[in-house]
Amino acid sequence: NEATEYETDGYRWLAPEIIAGDPEKTRETWMSNAYSFGMLLWEMVTGEEAYGSCSPVQAAVGIAACGLRPEIPKECPQVLRYLMTKCWNTCPSTRPDFSHIHCTLLRAISR
Repeated sequence: NEATEYETDGYRWLAPEIIAGDPEKTRETWMSNAYSFGMLLWEMVTGEEAYGSCSPVQAAVGIAACGLRPEIPKECPQVLRYLMTKCWNTCPSTRPDFSHIHCTLLRAISR
């Protein structure tokens, strides 16, 4: 069942405001997508599944109510650390938009 899979697996990438919101009224935005991008970036850097040691309920409550975020490895390049931290900001309007993310990554690879 696609809905069940989303509820039990997709939580790993969902922004806190999406998890905590009313499913009938809450819509994804570029801000929630930026959060999800930060999670995907973390998974690419670490090669791990975010919150793999937590149950879906533990992770969802931790993300939405307690500010749970994955630990960024010490060896993570500074530019990726910066992007993850910005993308995971608790206040959605302070997350970077995708043009900023794109420019940041382009500057990093052109150095």
